[in-house]
Amino acid sequence: MKKHCFTYKNRTLYCENTSLLEIAEEVGTPFYVYSRKRLDENLYRVNQALAGTDSLICYALKANSNPVLLSLLARTGCGAEVVSAGELSLALASGFPAGRIVFSGVGKTDREIEKAIDSEILAINVESFEELRVIGDIAGAKGKTAPVAIRVNPDIDAKTHPFISTALRNNKFGIEIARAPEAFRLAASIPALQIRGLHCHLGSMLMDLSPYREAARSLCKLIHEIRKSGIHLEHVDIGGGLGVAYHDIVAGIPDGSTDHPDPPSPEDLFSAILPLFRDLNIRLVFEPGRYLIADTGALITRVVITKTNGNRKFLIIDAGMNDLIRPSLYEAYHQIVPVAMENRDTERVTVAGPICESTDFFANDRQLPKMKRGGLLAVMAAGAYGYSLTSNYNGRLRPPEVLVEGDSYRIIRRREPIEALWYLADNTN
Repeated sequence: MKKHCFTYKNRTLYCENTSLLEIAEEVGTPFYVYSRKRLDENLYRVNQALAGTDSLICYALKANSNPVLLSLLARTGCGAEVVSAGELSLALASGFPAGRIVFSGVGKTDREIEKAIDSEILAINVESFEELRVIGDIAGAKGKTAPVAIRVNPDIDAKTHPFISTALRNNKFGIEIARAPEAFRLAASIPALQIRGLHCHLGSMLMDLSPYREAARSLCKLIHEIRKSGIHLEHVDIGGGLGVAYHDIVAGIPDGSTDHPDPPSPEDLFSAILPLFRDLNIRLVFEPGRYLIADTGALITRVVITKTNGNRKFLIIDAGMNDLIRPSLYEAYHQIVPVAMENRDTERVTVAGPICESTDFFANDRQLPKMKRGGLLAVMAAGAYGYSLTSNYNGRLRPPEVLVEGDSYRIIRRREPIEALWYLADNTN
């Protein structure tokens, strides 16, 4: 059981040993805040679960790509998983060695493939037969060899939300596992390709280990088949997707919800699948993103107005779906708690943002402590797919990001200036 890094002291919410009221007074709202201690603890737990194995942890940048957080991870020896040229540039600039970077994505452009080849990364995770040929042509024209791993689609139900499932037959990702041997033979026939590994990613927020076990068995069988054909594999990449808790991040604040099982831990995952790979003498690559960063962060926001329409009470806050889109995108749950616990009485409310969309909400009809105009709320477990999915919709500015380290904090991204809305535009007539 993880210890909480967000706790109440004297009825005020703290991140580690720093008051969130204090930060709000300086930087204004809304803002993101992250716990350095929790980030270190999460990475340590994954490392411990993989101790004694030939393995590489590649942090998935899409979860959160703040350069300061990336630099902290890079210094630990962690690798990176990227899905664009922009993320690849960020990873390199943040200190991740090229030899510890894998490049995923179903629609890599020619320019992105060129950058991956020129950067000499660990592997390009290839998702189609045509992409194999394209990478071979590009590498051959440059007189270079491109390192590739082939992503297979095992047609396994990850038992997660359909919007974040990636390994079913009709999903756009990967090559059908039945055709994987054919794909590896094609790769072996292209002189400009160097086969490095096998890749598979089941999806996100996996709360059940049975899909992982099923996928691991399929991958082991496939590795044996590929090796029999004389093709050498250096690593097997099992992707990421380990589920995390979004309930009870701050202890002792009831919200009326009950059905939320604890997610499996890294220890649970690797004790279940490592024995299957033990005799293969192959390196294991793991791509955690959400697991490392989700519960390190919170979005702090202020109640702008309270109102009642019909029989529903609303708390309208100054954060919107442009700041955190997960609840609007697929009704994702985030625990919401007061920053200052001024009232133990609760009421049923809908927490909504200021954007001109009915989907701009953070919680629908949820039991929360009573709040007044000007009160601060913390939207918990917002470290993953929070800031990385922000936008300027409705002409709104992206919020600042703050890193807490014990009893001190620093701004690691300033609030976006108003000029950002137009400074790249060509205003000439």
